[in-house]
Amino acid sequence: MDITLHGPRFITAEFGIGTPVILAVGICLILANQLILGTYLLLTGINYIPLLVYMVVIVRKGSASAEVADYMSNDKHYVRKYSTQQLLLFVPLVVFWLAIWQELK
Repeated sequence: MDITLHGPRFITAEFGIGTPVILAVGICLILANQLILGTYLLLTGINYIPLLVYMVVIVRKGSASAEVADYMSNDKHYVRKYSTQQLLLFVPLVVFWLAIWQELK
């Protein structure tokens, strides 16, 4: 959805830069003995890895609009679902494990 709203360049920069940065900051904080915040950032950063991979696949295929077409037809339901999914990013490893489960399914 973000690719269609903000464009592939912006989202590629966001995930291409943001994912490694949040992982690096998490590691740096762990090494600086800020274990709780560092671990949280590291594990939350891992959530962004599958999103980065999916973003690369979708941008290369140029299929962003086609992939969100069904969601756009039901705005209220989509907004609620998308908002909930966004909150899952803040729960360490949830998106990572959901992506693995989805790929195995």
